[in-house]
Amino acid sequence: MQRSCFPQLNQWFNELTEPRCLEMCRYSGAHVWWSITGTFLSRGGSRNAFDQQRNCGAAPWNMGQLCDQPAEDPRFDGEPTVTCSDNAAHHAGRVDPDEVREIPVKMIRELLKRRLFDSARLFGRWYVLIVDGTVQEKCRAGFGQDGKTAAGQARYRYVLQVLMLGPDGRVFPFLHESMDLHDPVRDKEDCELKAFLRLSQRLEREFPRLPICWVGDALYSCQAVVDRCEQCGWKYIFTLKEGRQPTLWSELLALLPACRDNTLCTSLETNGNQSRIDYRWVEDLMLGVGKTNAILAGEITTTAATLYAFTTNFANLTPDRVVTITAVGRQRHRIEDTFNSQKNHGIGLEHVFCAETAAAKNYYTMMQVAEIIWVLCCHGYLQRLYEWARQTTEQGLARALWEGLRARRLPPNLPPIGQVRFGFT
Repeated sequence: MQRSCFPQLNQWFNELTEPRCLEMCRYSGAHVWWSITGTFLSRGGSRNAFDQQRNCGAAPWNMGQLCDQPAEDPRFDGEPTVTCSDNAAHHAGRVDPDEVREIPVKMIRELLKRRLFDSARLFGRWYVLIVDGTVQEKCRAGFGQDGKTAAGQARYRYVLQVLMLGPDGRVFPFLHESMDLHDPVRDKEDCELKAFLRLSQRLEREFPRLPICWVGDALYSCQAVVDRCEQCGWKYIFTLKEGRQPTLWSELLALLPACRDNTLCTSLETNGNQSRIDYRWVEDLMLGVGKTNAILAGEITTTAATLYAFTTNFANLTPDRVVTITAVGRQRHRIEDTFNSQKNHGIGLEHVFCAETAAAKNYYTMMQVAEIIWVLCCHGYLQRLYEWARQTTEQGLARALWEGLRARRLPPNLPPIGQVRFGFT
């Protein structure tokens, strides 16, 4: 997978700032970063779990194949090994996190060049970015933001994550921005909205011409975010809640009776279950000093009734466009599913891998690198081609692959995999 999709990945790893004297080191930079990535790909849930098996069987030989530091490297003296997690964490703590977090951006840029996301573009044009914040780590008691012992209670590390929606509903980590509960320099509290504005500046700088549609929860349905989207020429689909925008909500309900033509009723049968969705929409509503459009979609099934509400700056709303916009807005659950998987399926989100702040940030970045590789490998290759891969959980599949890498050496001239595609048909 690495050779097929990201042939320059080892080069990107080796180009990161190297604080060591390489002439005195046994392991290359790519080796160290791959060992961190392997911690997440093996889904052991902790550094200790990876350390217990890192030098078993064929694992050191296969690690050398991945990082282009084979067993024949004279630094191994004929006995290849995998570096310990203490060495990897120490190295990660000495490299600027802003530099490391460009790695997943480079990976997504490569996938964009390969046109992997074209089938998932909204209206054939807009790349869909899903944004949300989560707890990165539940810090140990006594550790402050600098990772050193400090008085007071433990504080959580938070992160704002952006995922890009891909084919077959798969999502890929793209950008992320760390959030500090307290900024000692500016003496101000940080939050998701401030982190979003910082992240949007990076995105505009990195991809100034990329057509983007943001999808987020009701927190982002506010003047600051909407103005930023309008300024950059971005589209948005944000959840609308009465408590978040009471004035907008009241105006929406007041104008609904006057917009009788803006209605659509649909019915759908899925696996023998009937459902009905009624759409209503109103355009040119006030949001702060600007204007937005609102869509209501009430879904009724045999077991439940659910109301979905969104604000969007897509204009010229027709029934077909409303259905498509609503379907994309409902994709917001993808980021929640990703967080849940990373927290509960052996990856280790919320686990404290490193107390030191820079190392913790870099470990989170490598977690997202591992996620990109895993989505391509698991969903774009294994589960698409093999029935046995579809009959096991992702955690079970990851551990089976890790056991296979420890049990048998990879062929030295292993050909790259074929085309990466999604779906079972």
